[in-house]
Amino acid sequence: MEQQIIHACGHKQVHVIYGFDSQVARKARWLRTTKCRACFVADKKAEQTEAAARDSATIAHLVLPPLTGSERQVSWAETIRINRLAALVATPHTTTDADCSLCLRISDAKWWIDHRDLPNADLVVQATEQLQIAAMPANGQQSAAA
Repeated sequence: MEQQIIHACGHKQVHVIYGFDSQVARKARWLRTTKCRACFVADKKAEQTEAAARDSATIAHLVLPPLTGSERQVSWAETIRINRLAALVATPHTTTDADCSLCLRISDAKWWIDHRDLPNADLVVQATEQLQIAAMPANGQQSAAA
């Protein structure tokens, strides 16, 4: 059933609400306490922009090498990398600089995207493993340094 709802932000929006009359009434009451979709999306974008600026300021002292991958991968991975490095810098533990420099050595956008949800400690472990794999000789034998 279509209902025109006046949201908490003052904007009107038409909603299709299904269910029993009591469910429809409850959902309509709840919708009146929320922001309209346009205001909700605008607020989310503002929060993301503010968080990105805060994260960029946190890691301003780091030199970020360019990422490799497709244009879309690089764009997404840069956001992830900035967020994750800022989280590493903000984490109070003794090897923050070493962890950041380790992660900065990874320039593959796909790697950052694939590992975006890992906890900080696991991210550092995966970065270490990735760099060890990258350092292996092509023929599979161990190098003389190992």
